[in-house]
Amino acid sequence: MSRRKQIVCLGFPKWEGDYMKSTVSLMSELAKEHDVLYVDYPYTWKDIIYRCLGREKTASISRLLGIQARLRSQRLSSGQTIHLLTLAPFFPANWLSSAQRYDRLLAVNGRNAQRAIQKAMKRLQFEKPIVVNAFNPALGNFLKARFGEQLLVYYCYDEIGAAQWISKHGPRHEKKFLASVDLTIVSSTGLLNTKSPQTQACVLVKNGVSLDLFDGNKLRPTNARPKIGYLGSLDERVDMILLASLIEAFPNWDFHFVGRVVSPALSDQLGRYPNVKVLGPQPLEQLGEIVAGFDVGLIPFKKNKLTAGIYPLKINEYLAMGTPVVSTDFADLSDFENVAFVGDSPQAFADLVQEALLQTDEAAIASRKDFAKSNAWGARAIAFNDALDQALVRKTARPVSAIS
Repeated sequence: MSRRKQIVCLGFPKWEGDYMKSTVSLMSELAKEHDVLYVDYPYTWKDIIYRCLGREKTASISRLLGIQARLRSQRLSSGQTIHLLTLAPFFPANWLSSAQRYDRLLAVNGRNAQRAIQKAMKRLQFEKPIVVNAFNPALGNFLKARFGEQLLVYYCYDEIGAAQWISKHGPRHEKKFLASVDLTIVSSTGLLNTKSPQTQACVLVKNGVSLDLFDGNKLRPTNARPKIGYLGSLDERVDMILLASLIEAFPNWDFHFVGRVVSPALSDQLGRYPNVKVLGPQPLEQLGEIVAGFDVGLIPFKKNKLTAGIYPLKINEYLAMGTPVVSTDFADLSDFENVAFVGDSPQAFADLVQEALLQTDEAAIASRKDFAKSNAWGARAIAFNDALDQALVRKTARPVSAIS
């Protein structure tokens, strides 16, 4: 990578948790060569109340309330250090329908965040950093140009207009933010197509895989009967009609669902089948072994506006363990045409699962593992860093009169 940078990442994803996040993976890799301050997910007072009621996991309440230091340095498994900042709780605003009221409350939250970030930057001796906003354009609009940043970057990994939780205010704020940033980095071809016309520079850096967690050298167990698995969140993206058809057609197969349960109704529907186990989230360090135990890994997503912008993390995670993959044709998966099966209907999907079960020879397993190795997060971080370098060169070379 190029010379050392100071990077402030306004992260929407929570730093801690029991599922993989592209922002966390990229910043962890970048921290090997650069100074990174990760501003954690902005928890709200609602999150704290839910935590007290046992309904939700959050960061340490004592840290959120400032009893523990909000700024801390954490040594990661690879030896690098990353700086983590927990903000004071925000006032929840997404429920507001009025754009004016939402923006007023955004300003209150934004001012509190600005003070905390500036204080952390001063302590860490950050000057003129690169600011990377990870999928929080509303906060990005309020905070732009507040930190003397030499480069402002938007990292977009989902189609915000199709995300229910932010659909009221996300699209208008994203449109404004896209027009003002120096660089937009997206994670899929679908997002590249939709965001490029709205921003001055747009670069594709696809999702990767942690080869430390998904270590293909783990032994693949032999199951008494086929074990079909899904690693990921049970949420609105999952096609329950397709899954029900598959599960009912093969009652002698076991189906395991591992990951966050965002939709309890979906979990309840799946739980009615005797050959289904909904296991919920599992420790990250155990996920590789779990995936190695799948005879086939599923990506059963609906095909719609939300999923069109997805480059699924799980596809490389399955492949890294040598597990064959069967997916719906929800997005552009042309990268995987030689290592995954893609069906365009419930019947085609079921047929391909049966075909995938036969792909047990060592050559096929090795091919899948080798493919995933080329998509490691280290390589993705290099591409991300190269995009930052190119944007810095463009901005430096730009005539003063052209700088807004």
